[in-house]
Amino acid sequence: MGKTDRFFKHLAKLQFRRAGLFAFVSALMAALSVPLIAELSLNSDFEALLPEDKPSVVDLERIRDRVGGFNTLTVAIESEDVDAMQRFASDLVPRLQALPPDLVHFVDWNISAYEDFVWDHRHLYASLEDLEQARDDLDERLDYERIQSNPFYVQLDDYQPPDPRDVLERIRDEADEGKKEMEKYPGGYYIHPDRDFLALFIRSDLGAGNADGIARLIASIAAEVQALNPSKYASDLRVEYAGNLVVAGEEHEALKNELTTAVLLTVGLVLFAILIFFRNWRAPLILGGALAVPVLVAFGFAELAVDYLNTSTAFLGSIVIGNGINPNIIWLARYFEERRRGQDVRDAIVRTHRGVWLATLTASCAAAIAYGSLILTDFRGFSDFGVIGAVGMVLCWIGATVLLPAVVVLNERVSPLVRQSDEPSKNFYGSLFSWLAFLNPRNALRLSAFLALLALGLIAWAVVSDPFEYDFRNLKSVREGSQRARLINDRAGEIATGSKRGDGIAIVVDTIEDAAQLRKELEKAGHEGDAPWGEVYSLQALFPDQQEEKIPVLGEIRELLLDYREYADDETLKEIDEHIPPDTIVPISFGDVPVEVASLFSEKDGTRGRILVVSQQEGSSTWDGRYLIRWSDALRAFRTGSGDRPALAGRAPVFADMISAILTDGPKAIAASFTATLLLVLLAFRDLRQRLFTMVALLLGIAWMAGTMAAVGMKLNFLNFIAFPITFGNGADYGVNVMRRYASEEGLENTDRVRTAIEETGGAVVLCSLTTIIGYLALFTSANLALNSFGAAMAISEVTCLVAAVVTMPALLLRFGRRK
Repeated sequence: MGKTDRFFKHLAKLQFRRAGLFAFVSALMAALSVPLIAELSLNSDFEALLPEDKPSVVDLERIRDRVGGFNTLTVAIESEDVDAMQRFASDLVPRLQALPPDLVHFVDWNISAYEDFVWDHRHLYASLEDLEQARDDLDERLDYERIQSNPFYVQLDDYQPPDPRDVLERIRDEADEGKKEMEKYPGGYYIHPDRDFLALFIRSDLGAGNADGIARLIASIAAEVQALNPSKYASDLRVEYAGNLVVAGEEHEALKNELTTAVLLTVGLVLFAILIFFRNWRAPLILGGALAVPVLVAFGFAELAVDYLNTSTAFLGSIVIGNGINPNIIWLARYFEERRRGQDVRDAIVRTHRGVWLATLTASCAAAIAYGSLILTDFRGFSDFGVIGAVGMVLCWIGATVLLPAVVVLNERVSPLVRQSDEPSKNFYGSLFSWLAFLNPRNALRLSAFLALLALGLIAWAVVSDPFEYDFRNLKSVREGSQRARLINDRAGEIATGSKRGDGIAIVVDTIEDAAQLRKELEKAGHEGDAPWGEVYSLQALFPDQQEEKIPVLGEIRELLLDYREYADDETLKEIDEHIPPDTIVPISFGDVPVEVASLFSEKDGTRGRILVVSQQEGSSTWDGRYLIRWSDALRAFRTGSGDRPALAGRAPVFADMISAILTDGPKAIAASFTATLLLVLLAFRDLRQRLFTMVALLLGIAWMAGTMAAVGMKLNFLNFIAFPITFGNGADYGVNVMRRYASEEGLENTDRVRTAIEETGGAVVLCSLTTIIGYLALFTSANLALNSFGAAMAISEVTCLVAAVVTMPALLLRFGRRK
């Protein structure tokens, strides 16, 4: 008897004699995990998927303490009464501005102050060329009036210099251009052209993943709205909320609810499938109880290891349940088999341990390594998934080996689970796939080869066509609530620019001089070539140009107008008094700009002028991943005066970095998973054919999976990409278990070995695949299209790898396996 056999014989003895102790310690571990799980939060922000060294994350850390208000909540006021909307907004804004600064950074609601600002400085907003022409015209007119006042002067022609009122009108027209632009904002409010929608933009320092903070902000705003009683202003006046913070908050709450639904649905369907397979009402209770402990411990560990769940890992509960139950099913199925053969409880446990430990350990390690390969990546959407998945698979195997036998013993003490007098019975799944494998092995292999070639052709076509998903609309959530918020966002977009809605990219530099120089370079690049951006907004851009040159000219104009007063009629005097440049004119500085306008370009300490906001290119979409990469990369190519790359902030750089991380880390994870799985298979089998056939089945299953995805037009994204490294482990699970059973039946003829492997272990393998598929299909309880695509990809892989393991691999063994 080898050391392994002695170990499992001793373990079985302890489990038989001290079953209650095993159960108590396990329950204690589960209980200790519950408080940790209660602390495990959900962060649905895309930033939470990125590693800390990605440029967008580094930039946000650099400027987080300097700049705020990058996220937006839009308060949408709707009514047919424009005056009522304006009065309500005016009353509401002071209340919103009084909310805690951790919720509200500032409120962008009215730009009338900017209109007043421009009018007060209208003389500086006239072009230098027009001012010089006005000065020359006035000088000429004044000379003309002086000559005309000479009684001895006789004019020989009809020429008259320009009227001063015309000169003043030219200066006034420069300022009026700004007034005309303001006409679309009645009273300075952000009112939709249809005059039934008014928007307030609340800038907040809250992160999109801070669900509790977002909920507090919405509740605080709602309380202030309710306190004002909207119907008092107009019977049809109502208030709704949108902006990226509202969409993020709704996404978070929906994910939480969907997560719970997915776990409950998975548990229910998995237990039902177990009941049908074992035809024993206690089997689901035994397996469910034994699985609950490692799953709880795994997620308790997750709180310590990764701190929070993100969009990628949110639904791992259903996945770990559906996948982690596999070694438990294999163990219990073999135990029932041994009991039906007449073994007593203790001997049945010993024989089951010896019969399945290597197969289940190899399969679980393959799955754990497949998940673990994701840990090697920098992308947190992958690495966190890998940590939880790998630990979950290992713990579930330990639970199947250590806890499950003890739970079985406790149940056997109540009453026998299987009567020794029961006739050995074949399960439906095993019998079905055994029939398929034996029906015509040669044709099964031919069909498998044909499907493999077809799949390779489809894969090649998909690669040439670019297999990656760049349209972020196909990754968003489709829910009634979020759709309403997006509709409001669209209406707000018809009022304000993308920079006001928070769709632009903010560039933050260290000096005002860098900001000015960078703005010139960006505008120059935009005018000279096909730059992937639109307007460049900055506080400096609001200033009139050539102020220093204009001031002396305006001084001359003032002197000329004062001198002209003695020749002016009453109407002209009125014009002069209204529009004459002031006695003292100084250049506009950053401190002169009204706070309502300057807030977007102000830092937390009040510093102004070091922020630029670059809007998207006209005709381009922020849903287009290729454009986001091009936009972000182009802006990152610029350098400040010191040679440093300026910090960028916004959703576009985050999305661009996410795509970049997937393209970099995905192949790395696939290579690591394949290499580890291959080594495991080599270690699990000594026979070369068994190694080869197991790997052939796995690679066939993956090829069919990829071909099916290509055939249905499924693109790779930040979630379904990980289906490939995971499938190397999960797919190997089925082939390894069937092949290990085949290898253990050395005393039988080859045909009988194949039949036993499929009918006995193969049936349990089919159930394992079914429970895993249930875990992945539970992802369809989410309205998130990225999660749906991942669930679909994994469900496809389960079917293809299962068929390869229980149909194609047995056909290979029947055709080319060694005879007795």
